[in-house]
Amino acid sequence: MTIEKKFVADGVRKVRVEQYLNKELKRAGYGGMDIVRTPVGTQVTIFAEKPGIVIGKGGSEIEKVKAELQKLTDKKLIVDIKEV
Repeated sequence: MTIEKKFVADGVRKVRVEQYLNKELKRAGYGGMDIVRTPVGTQVTIFAEKPGIVIGKGGSEIEKVKAELQKLTDKKLIVDIKEV
């Protein structure tokens, strides 16, 4: 895969993740995300006004979000939530 194709594929993947999070986390006051690719995997930082809603009772919501994001990315996923 050429560098250009990899760059485009990463951009498309980022847009898909952004659309999914925007739809799923609207109630939590979703304020954006940041994706950092590391040698270990991909780190996604989610910014939300109400991080408790993102995490959910007992971490149930964040596990659901992680599972969906894992389908959209190909590497190990690390999810972090920050309050805006």
